Amino acid sequence: MVTDYGVRRDDVAGYSGMARRTIFIIDRQGVIRWTWVASRERPQPDYDAVIGEAKGIAGSE
Repeated sequence: MVTDYGVRRDDVAGYSGMARRTIFIIDRQGVIRWTWVASRERPQPDYDAVIGEAKGIAGSE
């Protein structure tokens, strides 16, 4: 799944094959509607934004 979802780490020795810190919001039909992937600039997500996106997607279904 790490490769299928495109979040496989190969950039740091010892972490090869592990997943990047990632959040996917998937709707009831199984479609990825929103994604956040960690970066050096943003190692943690804005959790309020994640909740807001999830509520918005849930409300549109």
